[in-house]
Amino acid sequence: MDSVNPGQTVLLLWGGAVSGDMVQTTVGNLQAKVGEKGHVRVEHVDRLLLSNHGSSTFDVVLSGTMNPPTTVHSGDLLAEMARLLKPSGRVVVCEPTVSTDNGGTLRTAAKLSSSLKLAGLISVSEAKEVSLSQQEQDLLKQALSVEGVQVVEISASKPSYEVGSSAQLTLSFAKKKQVEKPKLDENAAKIWSLSAVDMNDDDIDLLDPDELLDEEDMKKPDPASLKSGCGGDTKKRKACKNCTCGLAEELEGDQTEKTASKPATSACGNCYLGDAFRCASCPYLGMPAFKPGEKITLTDRQLKGDI
Repeated sequence: MDSVNPGQTVLLLWGGAVSGDMVQTTVGNLQAKVGEKGHVRVEHVDRLLLSNHGSSTFDVVLSGTMNPPTTVHSGDLLAEMARLLKPSGRVVVCEPTVSTDNGGTLRTAAKLSSSLKLAGLISVSEAKEVSLSQQEQDLLKQALSVEGVQVVEISASKPSYEVGSSAQLTLSFAKKKQVEKPKLDENAAKIWSLSAVDMNDDDIDLLDPDELLDEEDMKKPDPASLKSGCGGDTKKRKACKNCTCGLAEELEGDQTEKTASKPATSACGNCYLGDAFRCASCPYLGMPAFKPGEKITLTDRQLKGDI
């Protein structure tokens, strides 16, 4: 009732388990609040979308303000309430909510605030809990069949302009004055210029690049002197993590030679006898018989296909 002032037009929405006596009492209180110049209209919340009220008709819309409120305001219902409000009009909504979203018909107070914003309303207030008597709590529990219900009240306003309104913009197409760029000092530019005449000046002494190198610089260095002392003085050399001196490549080459020179060994000991004595997974299948320890080599004729 605090949002209603004298001379305003108020729309009161009722529904659910609200009794007729409660509606008459509330209408009387609102009529006394708005005075002779104000008006109070009553509409059932389920028939609001079917009514023929014009846009921007009411200063205040009250929905669910009579206890116990059982209406869950849909998006279409909130949008219709926003349409009926005058610019800068106010709507007050009371709705049963739950503390956590459980996927049922009731929603949280935060989602109710979001629905009001999506309907085009602004200045949405924080949810305020509405106290109910024990009888009203019993009626609410019987109507909703949900435990832990909390009734909250949220108010919001319509923007100060009508939906779909337009305003003319004043645009200036006058040419802007061009800001002149500062002129460069000619003397300052000459300081950093070098012409061909300056190159022929006798006062400039140019160095011969061949005189910068002596005989020691032209000698080819010993490869041994270029190697770094990686690995310290230990017998087993070890390259650094990010080796750049070539020790890592050298150690890798030595390891490859050791691996290549190591003769292939047989698990069963019959690989050298031929395919008749070899296993099904033997890597020597298809190769000729050989002596133990002998390196297998294929001729050019064997490497060529039959076709």
